[in-house]
Amino acid sequence: MQQVNQPTLLQRAPQLLTRTIHHLMTTEPVFVPQVRLLTPQPVHQRRLFLDRAISAHWSVFFQLMPKTAEGYPVNTYGQVKPLGNDRYLINSHQTSYVVGFDQIRYIANL
Repeated sequence: MQQVNQPTLLQRAPQLLTRTIHHLMTTEPVFVPQVRLLTPQPVHQRRLFLDRAISAHWSVFFQLMPKTAEGYPVNTYGQVKPLGNDRYLINSHQTSYVVGFDQIRYIANL
C-alpha cells in the first residue's frame, strides 16, 4: 500500500492567501452605482428654480455631476443654501454636499 503525503493547511496557506489577495485586487469593484442620467435642464430654468427653492426653503431633488472623471452622478434630496460665488450647500439627512452651479444637472420639487 502506498502512502500519499497531503500538504497540511499551514503548508498551503501562502498559496491560498496569494490566490485570495490576487482575486480581490484584480476584480471590478462590487459597488458600482447605476444612476439613470436625466435630461439636463437649461441654465435659466435651474437658476430660477434654485432661487425659489432657497427663498421658500423647499426640500428638492438634485442630480449632481462630479467635477472629475473618477466620480459618478449622484441623486439626492435636501434643502439648499447659497454659499456665494455660485456655490451651494445641499443638506440631505446625514450627508452634506458643497457644489458649484455647474455641477447641478437637474433640480425638481418633491
